[in-house]
Amino acid sequence: MITKTDNYLPSKNLYGLGKYLSNFMTLIDNDKLPKVLMFSGKKGQGKFTLSYHLMSYYFDKKNYDRNSQSVKIENKIFNNIQENNNSNVFYYNCSNNKVKIDDIRKLRTDIQKSSINNMYRFIIFDDVEYLNNNCVNALLKTIEEPIEINHFVLINNQNKNILETLKSRSIEILFFLNKLEKINIIKKLLKDFKIEEKIDLSNTSLTPGNYIKYNNIITDDKININDKLIDNIKKLFKLNILKKDIEYLNFAIYLINQYYFNKSKDKISQNNVYNDKRTKIIKRIYDSNNLNLNQVNLIAELENYI
Repeated sequence: MITKTDNYLPSKNLYGLGKYLSNFMTLIDNDKLPKVLMFSGKKGQGKFTLSYHLMSYYFDKKNYDRNSQSVKIENKIFNNIQENNNSNVFYYNCSNNKVKIDDIRKLRTDIQKSSINNMYRFIIFDDVEYLNNNCVNALLKTIEEPIEINHFVLINNQNKNILETLKSRSIEILFFLNKLEKINIIKKLLKDFKIEEKIDLSNTSLTPGNYIKYNNIITDDKININDKLIDNIKKLFKLNILKKDIEYLNFAIYLINQYYFNKSKDKISQNNVYNDKRTKIIKRIYDSNNLNLNQVNLIAELENYI
């Protein structure tokens, strides 16, 4: 079944990655889809959405519009992912070390069983770079099982170095969107999801997925990006603790980057000073999260930098 734990529902329309999907659909039609695919690139470019469309096409071609590369509302996967119910799809979110070795051992047992109608089984590991060495080794053993119906999609968001042994077992595909492509995709997603633009598109380097997430945080959690940076950091830290969602920390880091980028534009002579402060702040945030340090003390420390 789909074990997706966050509330992100991918777009029914695929933007920017259509040529990749076309190639995968041809491989599916010829029963030549590789057993292990690794989608690598910056988070938010549509790698999971591509996986979602790939599965939507495979499991229910009748309700997938190949020409426009869009999932029809009658599509089995569209309904399954909302109901969190499909025995041929397993999803693991590896961020923040959520996936443990016992999870992978259980997976190995589960996928040794036959699938419904002997169809493909898709096993998706999102943020796969966060798996520790023991988990990676267990995953490698699982991948090496000689069961042809199992297909692995490893989504590598490049937030950390990934073990070369895992790369070597995969067909790796690198994704990159330039600034204009990102802006065009964001505009389409804003229209599709009927979302009001809260972050200035002309002054952002965000990927489409991250833009939509942060834009929703601003709306849903009543964040005013024009408030003092330290005040927004405090709010986002509290929300991170309350909701246990690392995206709040990621959004705080985005605001920090924007703050110092704007300051360095105004005072080019102090560019190195601002960059040094920015780097130290972000490192302290990451260290605090990884080591579960007291964020009250961290905020007091950050006030001296901002």
